[in-house]
Amino acid sequence: MKKTYLVAMLAIISLCACLPTGMVNAQTSVPGGYVSGNWTLSGSPYLVQGSLMIPNGQTLTIEPGVTVNFQGIYKLWVLGRLLAIGTITDTITFTAANISTGWRGIRFDTTPATNDTSKIIYCKLQYGNTTGATLQDGDGGAVYFNNFSKVIISNCYISNNTASYSGSGFGGGGGICCSSSSPIITNNIISNNYASGGGGGGIYCEGGDPFISNNIITNNSCANFGGGISCRGNGYISSNTISNNHDGGLGGGGIFYWPNATDVTITNNIIFNNSTSGIGGGIYCAPPGSGSNIISNNFICNNVANKNGGGIYCDYSTSPSISDNLIANNNATNGGGIYIYLNSPILTNNTITNNNATNGGALYLYDSANPSLYNTILWGNTGEISGKQVYLDDQASNPNFYYCDVQGGSAAFGLNGNFYTGTYQNNIDSIPMFVSPSGGSGTGFNGDTANWSLQAGSPCINTGDPTGTYPATDIVGNPRIVDNIIDIGAYEYQGPDGLVSPSIVLTGIAIYPNPATDDLTIVSPQAAIIEISNIQGQLVKTFTTTGNKTNIDVSALLSGVYIVEVRTDKGVAVSKFIKE
Repeated sequence: MKKTYLVAMLAIISLCACLPTGMVNAQTSVPGGYVSGNWTLSGSPYLVQGSLMIPNGQTLTIEPGVTVNFQGIYKLWVLGRLLAIGTITDTITFTAANISTGWRGIRFDTTPATNDTSKIIYCKLQYGNTTGATLQDGDGGAVYFNNFSKVIISNCYISNNTASYSGSGFGGGGGICCSSSSPIITNNIISNNYASGGGGGGIYCEGGDPFISNNIITNNSCANFGGGISCRGNGYISSNTISNNHDGGLGGGGIFYWPNATDVTITNNIIFNNSTSGIGGGIYCAPPGSGSNIISNNFICNNVANKNGGGIYCDYSTSPSISDNLIANNNATNGGGIYIYLNSPILTNNTITNNNATNGGALYLYDSANPSLYNTILWGNTGEISGKQVYLDDQASNPNFYYCDVQGGSAAFGLNGNFYTGTYQNNIDSIPMFVSPSGGSGTGFNGDTANWSLQAGSPCINTGDPTGTYPATDIVGNPRIVDNIIDIGAYEYQGPDGLVSPSIVLTGIAIYPNPATDDLTIVSPQAAIIEISNIQGQLVKTFTTTGNKTNIDVSALLSGVYIVEVRTDKGVAVSKFIKE
């Protein structure tokens, strides 16, 4: 079975192409200065002739369907309150008359904390372009936060924005920049944004405690670090689809985080097809303190690091908990799957497979790196010079392996003139028998669309550590322990009757079986609009149901991963299924 958790679609695939449905009756010129009151659809489009400020204690309300067109490189500075609340059919658009020079974005800069919450919902924010040597001028192409947290950005399409920070230190955020701020950023598409001088092509966060969840973060790029998300502060990053981001410098093509001794959770994400010319193609984690850092239930596939850590780069003193992840078909010079430097993370129930590197196809350990691995599969990885599965760069790096499946065993570890003296207990060296693995190692094969669950008869079934304490579910939400003993790897085998995905805990929706061959069943207690899209986001099926159980013929679909979205008046449920 493959992925069956919530991902960030939430009715915004259609948002990308949606245009306001209301009739445009007029246009309104807005000179620079103070603004408040109501901007109505009948006055749209609003042609902004200078920079605007919403004064402290006042509110600007923008109706659904309105277009706000900035005629030059002007900004909207919010010291009061902004209510830009569109609908799925009548989005609000913020754009620029000259898309090459753009506009300066929406700025929440030292907005008084006594003001009510601003809301940017069902909006398009495009062609923002900030530049300068200060954070206030050069960060946050579409939206900038500085010491203000009471904002919700939801169900928006944030695209083609640029942040050109030219000052010293860190900065950036092609789409969004959060500086000592804790906004709520959920259910958005953040794509094709660029940060040229700092970090975070999609989102940059430093300080604060932002909530970033259920977003699609794709095709963003950055000249330094964190093509998708760059976080240097406490935060929650969950259920995002982070793909096709590119980073030209330090590292973290998908996610860069440096939380300054605080806690970061990266869970339930798809981190796919990101790249960096530095380190950490998928995730770069380097918190220099003692925070509780968790990397769990992620699909980390087909990422590239021209230096170290194709899937994950763990820097000094990080020691995160890395559990229930699939790390497949990533590339790097060293550490195709994971590169670990000077720390001792705990890796539990991961599947690390078909990664490629010059040294250390699955793991590369350097400078007293002493991870402990439990119930983890290391198989099919390639090291072109040394260490197909594991490479130990120095004598002080001595990982511990318990109840793992390691191809070639410890005798096949790559060594740099040193010896392996770590603990190696109760491990096996047997073909895992994946249901449908990718065709080979490295990014030339797609690890995301493969099926890495276990076939009946796999030697990894019921051979995990019988004494450990583990999460209740595996990478796709199935019960973690079946037949009283945990399996090795990210997937728990569910029995000979097939792999049935769990119900989705949102609006009472259930989708099964998964994988599906001919028919897909969807249970919804309410009338629903159901859409099925391929992994590229292209709609392949759409229909309505009056409720109860609906059987869908998927026999004509090509094999691969699909997204199914069920929209009701109670909410939206989104899942993935594999068509075999």
